[in-house]
Amino acid sequence: MSNAAPPSPPASSAPLLPVADDQHIAAELDVALSTPLTLVVNAQLEVAGAEQSSVDLALVIPRSQCRGERPHLTALLEAAQAAVARATRGGTRHQPRRVLTRVAGQPHLIPLFEPA
Repeated sequence: MSNAAPPSPPASSAPLLPVADDQHIAAELDVALSTPLTLVVNAQLEVAGAEQSSVDLALVIPRSQCRGERPHLTALLEAAQAAVARATRGGTRHQPRRVLTRVAGQPHLIPLFEPA
């Protein structure tokens, strides 16, 4: 039995993360680590032109930018941008396509890049 995550669906079938009126994520994200100071959410960066089609990311979000386990959209996007920059070495290592995270085990698109 494999513990690998199921393959990500095509871009058109992965829904965007739901956002509440107060701009916090309106769903419980699949959290990897929760401390009094930070919330860490796993994500996956899909890349083009590489042997590996995806790169695992850890989005580190300050707890001060969260309401419970729900980060503010801006904080999530900033964490995703920082993680993508680290994984791609500022765009010199991989060409980023999209970033996905999981909500209740289902992939959701983080709106970080414009659709191609």
